[in-house]
Amino acid sequence: MPGSVWLGLVRLGLREPTPGRRRLADMQPVGWSHRLARVGTIWLVVAAVALAGCSSVSTVALPGAGPLVTVQMRGGMCPEGMCDTSVIMERDGRVHAAAKPPNDLGNVSSDASTALDLAIRSTDFAAMRAKRFTGECPTAFDGQELVFEFAVGTSTERLASCETDIDWGSPLFIAVAGALGEWISIPLT
Repeated sequence: MPGSVWLGLVRLGLREPTPGRRRLADMQPVGWSHRLARVGTIWLVVAAVALAGCSSVSTVALPGAGPLVTVQMRGGMCPEGMCDTSVIMERDGRVHAAAKPPNDLGNVSSDASTALDLAIRSTDFAAMRAKRFTGECPTAFDGQELVFEFAVGTSTERLASCETDIDWGSPLFIAVAGALGEWISIPLT
């Protein structure tokens, strides 16, 4: 190696190992790593099956899949046409828009998220939907309709402001305003 190149490599810490330093071992054959991965997977499955029989594991509640709340605001006029925006709150408190990424809006505090989750679980959605909306929908005069979708167990409960006479002062919508008030406008009474 020419002297100037060798000095440059030494300055960068790239040099041939000295007799006191050892080289890394050669790479193992691919078949060896596949056998190791297969054995590791088998042990993982055995451990999962063994834990499945434990009573303490079966009592742990797993969070549901999908968002906790989705709020769609539709109607009204925007420069490009009809307005249609959705704000989604995930179960971990992340809030994002349904628009193209990047669409993260922020995070809901754990207290507000817990309060909203409790309010959703304690709401009688059938009783709320029993009060039908009889007025004129705001979309008729450039206003917006709000459509809420709440995760309840494995199902989704839907409330639309032009279909249901929503009690904006109910504990559910107070909790929604507390959690998502930064990103959506709710007419609380």
